[in-house]
Amino acid sequence: MFCAHLGGRVAKRVRRQHTVSKFYLKGFASDAERICRVSLPGHPSIVQSIGDATVVKDFYSITLPDGSKSDHFEKLFGEVEGVAAEALRKVLSGELIEGEHREAFATWVALQHLRSEDIRSSQGSLSAGFIRIVVGASGKEALRSLIQESESRVVSDEELDWEWRDITKPGGPDLAPNVNQHMVMVGNLLPDTAAYLCDSHWTIYRFNRRSLVTSDHPVSLVVSSDYPKWQGVGILTAGVFLVPLSRRVALAIQPRRHLASKFGDASRAPDFEVSGTTQMEKVINQETVKNSRRYIYHHPDDSPLGGLWVPQREDRARMSFSDGGELIREEGLFSGMTEEQLRAWSGVTSREDGERGMSINDLPWPIPGRRGRRWDEKSEIISN
Repeated sequence: MFCAHLGGRVAKRVRRQHTVSKFYLKGFASDAERICRVSLPGHPSIVQSIGDATVVKDFYSITLPDGSKSDHFEKLFGEVEGVAAEALRKVLSGELIEGEHREAFATWVALQHLRSEDIRSSQGSLSAGFIRIVVGASGKEALRSLIQESESRVVSDEELDWEWRDITKPGGPDLAPNVNQHMVMVGNLLPDTAAYLCDSHWTIYRFNRRSLVTSDHPVSLVVSSDYPKWQGVGILTAGVFLVPLSRRVALAIQPRRHLASKFGDASRAPDFEVSGTTQMEKVINQETVKNSRRYIYHHPDDSPLGGLWVPQREDRARMSFSDGGELIREEGLFSGMTEEQLRAWSGVTSREDGERGMSINDLPWPIPGRRGRRWDEKSEIISN
């Protein structure tokens, strides 16, 4: 176990890590800090402590170069949560937050979105989809050459067929979540995302009787009803960042770039509060439920899911940025091209800095993080 020496004492690595902040979950819990967890698609439900809700072992623990594990990011996230908790207390007590409290809470909203399991899974989908296209466009014989050169052995037709099918199937090869890669992305995107949200227009919705829910992915990126379904929703394309803050309060963050396209100078209007209605409660709850991955959370005394569409529990990580099926060819995408056509294609796909793009020859083998079964040449079966 990785340990750090602090002041002469040995600090054990924190392994039980919340994917949703504990201070935030208090707003949906009883006075005894108990919260109701509903498993998709709506059952069963249990009441548990917020200390146990959304806990995943080592979810943010990175692997160091020596192979040991570090909870460095879990501790950094704790620092963000500490100042954000004070900002949330102000909001729930009736204040519109400004200055450093606004910055702190914008940072937490950005962090809560970026550190989520969906974002990590999306990263894996992008990587798997990219590998699928690189291999699929190169062809089966190029894949055979890659394996043979990497492993210094002959690859049979049967093994090649299996590897080809597994790598070029819809979604690409199955890749294990990459914690280190995810944490690098969080570090790269967090400052600009937080600044973007801080500069946006904030609307606070306060409800007297209606009850709100939250989920394991409490930050919903919302788009208009006419938004193309085939186009992915991201930080810059979302029209609203919707966050239920407690069972009685919700926050809608509207990027000013989207407001400016509709309202011009009025997009710089100050933040304001709105009394929540029954219709708004249903809209907020439906978006929150739709955005959940495995669990919905609500106050034990509430029954807020009536009339809502609850999704099936599914792995949305397999949804890739592009199917790319038209590029997958056993003979290779470039089969039959003349030298002149190949040169023309290289000119189109070359980078602006003069370097060529990635080819199958740049793909490490075995594929890092690939999980599942491998071909066993001796028994001609698939083995772990």
